[in-house]
Amino acid sequence: MGARETTSNFISFFVEEAPKLSMKHNVTAVPTFLFCNSDGSVIARIDGGEDVALVTQFYSKLVNASSTALPSPSQQQPQQSNEQTPPQQSLEQRLQSLITSSLIMLFMKGTPSSPRCGFSRQAVEMLTSSNVSFGTFDILQDEEVRQGLKTYSDWPTYPQLYVRGELVGGLDIMKEMVEEEGGLVSQLELEDYVLQRDGGLSKSPTDEGATTNRNDNAQEALKTRLETLINRHRVMLFMKGIPSAPRCGFSRQIVEILDSFGVSYDAFNILEDEEVRQGLKEFSDWPTFPQLYVEGDLVGGLDIVKEMEESGDLKDLLTGGKD
Repeated sequence: MGARETTSNFISFFVEEAPKLSMKHNVTAVPTFLFCNSDGSVIARIDGGEDVALVTQFYSKLVNASSTALPSPSQQQPQQSNEQTPPQQSLEQRLQSLITSSLIMLFMKGTPSSPRCGFSRQAVEMLTSSNVSFGTFDILQDEEVRQGLKTYSDWPTYPQLYVRGELVGGLDIMKEMVEEEGGLVSQLELEDYVLQRDGGLSKSPTDEGATTNRNDNAQEALKTRLETLINRHRVMLFMKGIPSAPRCGFSRQIVEILDSFGVSYDAFNILEDEEVRQGLKEFSDWPTFPQLYVEGDLVGGLDIVKEMEESGDLKDLLTGGKD
């Protein structure tokens, strides 16, 4: 958008249908937002994620800058570099937390219900057919994790499967294990974690003490995973759907409230993970969704958020007292 223009155009396309354009702009995550001047030069970009507030904030800046020349990419780069480049140790700690957030953890493109590539779809099908509970992380939503995990585990492709915090490998390794006697369950020693028809874990009738220990370990692993999710972002929302496509009216209303303050926040779709959905109710002693957390502490649901919005307390909480 030019310095004197007051109108803006929106153009969207599917990456698969425009490979040359995708390669030109190095599009590696979806959605990717490119903000361009009238001459086609890119002045800023937002790669991946569902941070609607961030997109809205930048668009507002573009509109408000209609009478002022926008900064060039070279002028913006130092600020982006300072804000977006965390210490390497911090990234390593985050990767370790993600890898161990579930006993069986799959890093994939998309989600189990909506895989974004054939390899990820096959990996999900293998785990599902093995009847084991597993966690997932969509690497298309976080470029830092996507690139960092390649170096961390010295494995260049996705999907990547981890069990008990250790890298198993990619799809080829999983296929080899499936073909072996006992399949994935036997090869990875997951017999104690196979789900029964009632949704519970398999139990050994001859060793109730060991079963109790396993259940305790599973509960501790879930607690660790929930704590990791709650602290994934300073402002964390657990909702039905995603910010750009809420799946219930309550979730839609709380998204609208957060967006109105222009704060950055992250969201987790509890419809995609029944373990998190049920576990979080007990963990936080809060029976309904959405649930909003700030700095790891539960704020509450929609009613509490509305009350705080009306009293003015919500703004201070979300912004940390900054105007």
